[in-house]
Amino acid sequence: WVEMGNTGTYDVLGIPGKTDIPNVVPPNVPTCRDCKKASGILVSILRKFFRVTTYECDETLLSKINNQKLLTSGYYKGQVDENGNEIPKIESYMKCSHGGFLDGSRDTPARGGINKDSRASLWSYYTDKSLHTRAADLATKATVDIMNDIRTDVSDDIKFLKFLGITTSTVTSIAYVIDTTGSMGDELPEIQAGIPEIRTRLQSYAASFGGDATVNYILVPFNDPDPGTTFITQDAEEFLTAIGNLFAFGGGDCPEPSLGALIRAIKASEPESPIYIFTDAPASDEYRLPEVEALAMSNMNTYTSVLTSGCFDRKRKRSKGNEHGLHRRQATGLELYNYLAMLSGGQVLNVQAADISELSSLISQSSQVLRSTIFFKLGSSSVSQVLTIPVDVTMNELLISIVGVNLTVQVHTPKGLLTTPVMGSEITLQTSTTFIAVLNVSSQAAGDSWNITLSSLGPYSVEVSALSSLSFQQYLYVLDTTNSVPEITSFEGRPTAGVPIIFNIVVIGSIGEAAEFSSVAVLDSSSGDALDVVNITGAEGDFFGAFLPPQMQTFQLQLLGKDIAENTISRISSVTFETTTIELQLGSGVPGLISRMPGETTEVDVLLYNMGESSTFGLSITSNNDEFSVTITPSQLTLATNDTGNATVTIAVPLESNAGETVTISIVASSTTDERTDFTSLEVLTSTTPPVNVTNVYPKVNTSEFFQLKLQLPGNVECEDWLRNDRISGITAEFLAIIGTLCSCEFTEDNIDVSEISCKSGSDAVLIRGTISYVTSGDTYSAIELRSLLSDWVQNGTRTLTVDGTVLSVNSTCPVPLESLQDTTCLVTQPTIPTETIAVWVWVVVGAVAAVLLVTLLIFICAVLVIIVK
Repeated sequence: WVEMGNTGTYDVLGIPGKTDIPNVVPPNVPTCRDCKKASGILVSILRKFFRVTTYECDETLLSKINNQKLLTSGYYKGQVDENGNEIPKIESYMKCSHGGFLDGSRDTPARGGINKDSRASLWSYYTDKSLHTRAADLATKATVDIMNDIRTDVSDDIKFLKFLGITTSTVTSIAYVIDTTGSMGDELPEIQAGIPEIRTRLQSYAASFGGDATVNYILVPFNDPDPGTTFITQDAEEFLTAIGNLFAFGGGDCPEPSLGALIRAIKASEPESPIYIFTDAPASDEYRLPEVEALAMSNMNTYTSVLTSGCFDRKRKRSKGNEHGLHRRQATGLELYNYLAMLSGGQVLNVQAADISELSSLISQSSQVLRSTIFFKLGSSSVSQVLTIPVDVTMNELLISIVGVNLTVQVHTPKGLLTTPVMGSEITLQTSTTFIAVLNVSSQAAGDSWNITLSSLGPYSVEVSALSSLSFQQYLYVLDTTNSVPEITSFEGRPTAGVPIIFNIVVIGSIGEAAEFSSVAVLDSSSGDALDVVNITGAEGDFFGAFLPPQMQTFQLQLLGKDIAENTISRISSVTFETTTIELQLGSGVPGLISRMPGETTEVDVLLYNMGESSTFGLSITSNNDEFSVTITPSQLTLATNDTGNATVTIAVPLESNAGETVTISIVASSTTDERTDFTSLEVLTSTTPPVNVTNVYPKVNTSEFFQLKLQLPGNVECEDWLRNDRISGITAEFLAIIGTLCSCEFTEDNIDVSEISCKSGSDAVLIRGTISYVTSGDTYSAIELRSLLSDWVQNGTRTLTVDGTVLSVNSTCPVPLESLQDTTCLVTQPTIPTETIAVWVWVVVGAVAAVLLVTLLIFICAVLVIIVK
């Protein structure tokens, strides 16, 4: 397509269900010539040590293929048909290969390859590297076109952005999940007393998204046993009034259904928005943790829990090596909230009821959109610790949050020790278990000499975030080798232990104030320590690297660099990953997005691979819209090591579902004997129209068909006498009428060109040859379909044409090769040979004849000379 010089996209591609591509080169027609072998030191090494031959290709496609606008592609070693049989590249046909050193067909004539995947010569053999850029640009344009088609169909930009999973300043949210049981009698008044401060901070939060932003304020009060209802408003005053109307009552036993309330809040929240939980009790519905995990990974919310003493058992015995309760299966009581904070990049704040009103301003402060985590540390030691905090020139404000037991905290800046209350701080809260301070960086100075000295008689956690214009987004990939063509693909769910991860870091914001970015650290989420540091490559804020994820451990990524003043730059992703040895996937051929109509029920297969110890795995499913009915069967799979199981997900779209509404279905697999979990998700887009029938959708392509008709005359009609009159127009009209009847389309005389009409077979039949030219489009048949229709018409019994009162019978069959055409009726795709090609062949024939005559003459002369000599 690109080699033909096309500057637009080929719009027949990318249409679901479309398999018939018009104007494809027939199977036995050559398409490529051999490329020459490449040379150079790297090439010599590959050839000597790896026995890999590379090529340099320049105009490898035969010019007649491009001139005739015929489409072809490249063979790839290992490709199979729909039955799983390998498709071999036949040497004598001189077809093109895909090419690249992973393609085993590259050495089969025609040698080389035509892919334009890369500028690197090992992958793509074309010497003209601009072909890659042109192909990539068209691929980008085709993607944009498809997205615009979907956007037009949805007709709602907000729904379209949500369908894409994009968070913009257009819409965001902030959610409060509040325990209203009787034991919260002291806490609720303190939350309500902080309403004036909350109001100020909410205004600031909304302003940080722009003046035209829409902020959904979400309130989920919960009691026991009721997990609560969801209140949503875009009016901050209504939100605050709803909080002010809450009162404490009932509750019964100590644990409360906080996870059910959290799930409701997640489903109502926009992606990457903050959720705050206020409670004094452990969760009574810990069994719903897998649902929270799946929703957390798909929606990327941050959870901050504000906990008062209540009935938490702080003396619970913790597992060895798990001082912070970060293992999912052991996450109960206080540890469960610690786990939620670690999972989402949030925090756990242990305070007294009297401190909550003061804490309200800090909560809203931490939710500002430009705030990024720059440092965190978890430990357990009564020995005084000195922690260095990296502060760079892009930061305006620091939020320091420390939780521990009998805390002693000191903050040192380049200007010295900050006393208590902390000098230069906007807000400070300091108790025996909590230290929180918001510091103005500009009143001090940037630099690497910011230190925190702390001591705690028990486990402690430190998190420092900064208000800065500099942040980053991360995209993780793996090399998928399951197909014949290895490709880099994004993964969903948990990374697999032992499988390398390729990452792409995109820096956002004040890149000009950053001198360089050098590396990415893989941090242990349970301690903050670096497990690995890998160098990155790239420029202009777009960087790449790879690492081997830690075995069965939680981790986060930290971007490191230097600012223009040589201060350390640190940004830590809020997303936590945990490796596993199971993999949950949608079934083969199941796309990540399916479109269904209201009232429609559909089934989707999911597969579970177990690469670890034998176990029984529980399967659960949830939807971010409770109106959609979702089930999974079976609910458990018992798998041995390297075993695979499958389950069926059933989804019922409610009749009341609105067009363009996108719902996320999350499926979770959890081992019943150990810590392993994985999840996958599926999006369901509600459509109000049935799927488009695309069988007759074709690009506008000029098509020429050779045809040959043998028309048998009646016994009393002589062919030559009959042809003395002009019969062409009559035959043409009848023939076009037949075509129009067969394909329900219209042709005119301009579409047919009769090049020969003559008498055959003892002058009792008329042979007519010519071409049909037409433009294939959405309302006409393709060449392949038209040939098939005419062939069926001819072969299924005797057919007749009536021309000027004479009935002519058509009773022949149609061989495919053009050279085999004799007295038969036929319609075949065979592009006209260019006149210059005919001229070349004429000269070749003339030259060959001349050569034969010359050789014959020389032999004769030699024979005569021999006779004379004798």
